[in-house]
This record gives sequence, C-alpha cells and structure tokens, in this order.
Amino acid sequence: MDQLTTEEAFQSGLRLFNEGEYWYAHERWEICWRAAQGMDAEFYQALIQTAAALVKWRQGNLRGLQLNWVKARRRLVHLPPVYRGLDLTALTTTMEHLLANPGGASVPVIHREA
Repeated sequence: MDQLTTEEAFQSGLRLFNEGEYWYAHERWEICWRAAQGMDAEFYQALIQTAAALVKWRQGNLRGLQLNWVKARRRLVHLPPVYRGLDLTALTTTMEHLLANPGGASVPVIHREA
C-alpha cells in the first residue's frame, strides 16, 4: 500500500470510525498524530483515545471504555467545539450518553460542522 498523506489518513480514519471500524480508524489517525504538533497533536490523540474506548466497548470491556474515554475527554476540553470541521461537542455528548448507558446508547459517529 502506498503511503497515505496526513489528510488522506485523517479522512480515511473518519470514514472508518463512522462505519464502526474503530480499530482501523485508530490506526489511520496514528499516522496523523505522529506528524502533528501542538493542538493538532492533542486533537488526533483525542480521536485515537475515543476510538480505543469504542474498541473496548465493542469487546464488552466497560472499564476500558471508561478509562480511554476519560483520557480522550481530558484532551477534548482544551479544543474548540469545532475543530478541523468536526463537531467535538456532539461527539462528547454522544460518548457521555454511551458511558451512562453502554447497552442502549446509539453508536457514536463524528459529525462534520456544516
């Protein structure tokens, strides 16, 4: 496979995440994170940790869900509500609902801000 650009990896990760392929999204976003600095690095790390939380959720590991989400949330609170076109407020709300009701919450997706 050819090397992905950071933007291609970001977009691919977003598509994979929204398809429920959290592990593969995590892998794509690591490409971005390795190339990022500052706020971008925090953003990608938060996405990676969110995806990791959802891998644990799918495995039925609620403790892993909680631990990874807490790490992601700590990073997200320092970012603007919309970053790189993504609605981080909606993502946070959805993840908080999932944490409160892991068996009945809707599957998280990341929305683009219009």
